[in-house]
Amino acid sequence: MRFTNLFAVGLVVLLTVGAVGADHKILYNFAGGSDGAFPNAPLIFDASGNLYGVTNSGGNDGCDSSLSAGCGTIFALMPKGKDSWSEKVLYVFIEATDGGNAGIGAIMDAAGNLYGTTQYYGPFANGVLWQLKPSSGGKWSEHILHPFHGGRDGFWCFGLSFDSHGRLFGTTYAGGTNNDGLVFQLEPKADGKWHDVILYDFAGGAKDGNAPADAVTFGAHGGIYGTTYEGGPHLTGTVFEMTHTSTGWNEKPIYIFKGLPFGKNSDGTNPSTGVIFDGAGNLYGTTNYGGMYGVGTIYKLHPDGKGGWTETLLYTFTDGKDGAYPSDLIFDPAGNLYGVTAGRSTYGSVFKLSPSSGGKWKFTVLYDFQGGADGVGPSGALVRDAAGNFYGATSFGGKNGLGTVFEITP
Repeated sequence: MRFTNLFAVGLVVLLTVGAVGADHKILYNFAGGSDGAFPNAPLIFDASGNLYGVTNSGGNDGCDSSLSAGCGTIFALMPKGKDSWSEKVLYVFIEATDGGNAGIGAIMDAAGNLYGTTQYYGPFANGVLWQLKPSSGGKWSEHILHPFHGGRDGFWCFGLSFDSHGRLFGTTYAGGTNNDGLVFQLEPKADGKWHDVILYDFAGGAKDGNAPADAVTFGAHGGIYGTTYEGGPHLTGTVFEMTHTSTGWNEKPIYIFKGLPFGKNSDGTNPSTGVIFDGAGNLYGTTNYGGMYGVGTIYKLHPDGKGGWTETLLYTFTDGKDGAYPSDLIFDPAGNLYGVTAGRSTYGSVFKLSPSSGGKWKFTVLYDFQGGADGVGPSGALVRDAAGNFYGATSFGGKNGLGTVFEITP
């Protein structure tokens, strides 16, 4: 067990770091052939309890990959019994047609269709935004909703989300008018086609940030919220808000990371994950770097009632058993936060952050990966089932060293 004193921005947070003996179970080990290799989280459940995800490689379609043959797959994991799951490959990416290297996990609409992106190859060598639709006989059909040209429409899309009207929103890390990334919207039309609209072009630098690297989220009053990995006055990233007006969308940073040297006053740098809301309208997120030890933080943004936001540092990672480089967060119904770290000196972790008395938060390591058969480098957001179990993927490790899908029971 390891104890660390945190000096938060505006709040001193008491934390406890230590594994609590959560049950870890491997649901699937990727073999690197037709089933794929190096899975990407997040995973997603359907109404029947099946899990869906993507792999970054494998599939054996002839993609040029130094690690494992293939451009990647879309897969399903179906429960067969209490402790047994079976994997089914729904689609194998084809280099020339729809690209390869799926950069994000899949998301699902109300009709059970899956959506995601590839980062490379495809018609214009910049990947595509794809849809996978179920059909009769258990078959699935893939449709390209948008091939990224790599110019005005951007490229390297790392995040997708649906709003309440069924419109698809995304960000690109690069491209756009200034080559600093953008926020876009795809809207389905009556003829079955999807109309692409660019909502905002990042200008980069001190003004508004650049390189958004994850999905956006939606506020109660129609605002769009997200992060940029770089930019702002200190070039270390921002949290931004977009509001709709009669002339379009306006963007403004609501928090600018200071980028101070690592230490007690560092609020974190370079957020590569998005933000999520709690029921009171506060935002939560993680940074990839910065904090006391330079390996990431968890932060909270609280609206001050005057149009501004106040930042509180909830946790700074130590690169010990708590891990390093945190990924996206999720809430449980009780208001606890959960996430994973990819690890640096260690092989990654699953953690829980719980609100405590006096505005303090308690940090607990639920599982510390050992770097062998249990997996290496969990990434992306966890997904939670109705029973309170959590599911995720490791990009490496497992029986074959090519990644796993795992279950955590706190």
